[in-house]
Amino acid sequence: MIANDKPRGSRWSGRRARAARMLAAGRSITQVASVLDLSPATARRYGDAFAAGGAQALIAMGDVGRRPRLTSEDLARIVQSVRQPPMKVGLTEKYWTSELVQRFIARDFQICYSYSHINRLIRDHGLQHWIRHGVR
Repeated sequence: MIANDKPRGSRWSGRRARAARMLAAGRSITQVASVLDLSPATARRYGDAFAAGGAQALIAMGDVGRRPRLTSEDLARIVQSVRQPPMKVGLTEKYWTSELVQRFIARDFQICYSYSHINRLIRDHGLQHWIRHGVR
């Protein structure tokens, strides 16, 4: 069905490729939504795109949602900062925590992200190893 398991496209195209494989195998919209942790509306939208144009149409769907507020340069600076002790960027704490990353972004970029968004940013940029968990 899909020749390459590493589809090109948006960062969501991997999930969409899985949805395409599941739909091609006859899985229901409800099953796709449950397995991929999608809303039923999103799974239906994926199903409609798949029915209209196959896997390529599904993978090629544009990103949805709010545009990023941080530039790629901002993100690079955050990643670089978190990979060194917090004191190197003017913070007094010894260790990075999710809350400290949240405060750093608010201080340096004037953007207040939710706790869940901060955790997603940490995960998506491979920063888990620099974050102390359970420290508040």
